[in-house]
Amino acid sequence: MELPSFIFPLLKRFRLPPRLHWLAANLINPHFLLGVAGIITDEQGRLLLFHHTYRRSHPWGMPGGWMSKGESPLETLEREVHEESGLHVRAERLALIGVTRDRPKFEFVVCGKLVGGTFQASREVDQMGWFAPDQYPALAPFHQHILQQWRDQPNHEVGWYEAPWIIAHPR
Repeated sequence: MELPSFIFPLLKRFRLPPRLHWLAANLINPHFLLGVAGIITDEQGRLLLFHHTYRRSHPWGMPGGWMSKGESPLETLEREVHEESGLHVRAERLALIGVTRDRPKFEFVVCGKLVGGTFQASREVDQMGWFAPDQYPALAPFHQHILQQWRDQPNHEVGWYEAPWIIAHPR
């Protein structure tokens, strides 16, 4: 967002204390949701997917959720998986960072491994399964896109992607 030109002389003249400057910047600038999606694989290369109770179409999907204040993407994945399923995962590394241009949202894709716990159904997740790439259930288009982007990264290095519903719209 571009500030009106008259703001700069005012900011220069009335130097705000850091807390007020931060508050002003927070009020003026756009806000974003920060989501995390997990790519959790086992020794056979199968992907952990959850059956989400709140998704009408494409209920199977990657584990994840919204970041809480002060959390890293890796911490978010570990917390969300445990809250939704009782499973314990070790989040190992950031794999992809995605952006949606039609919604104020960034998505962090984190790779991890299952390290323990016993599956317990919750209000959000009622089933889990390990799926080979050729046996994925019907996934939401954005999860399909994330997995394709991840597979296309050399050595699965950290990469950047735009959500599929953006690619269809010219800038």
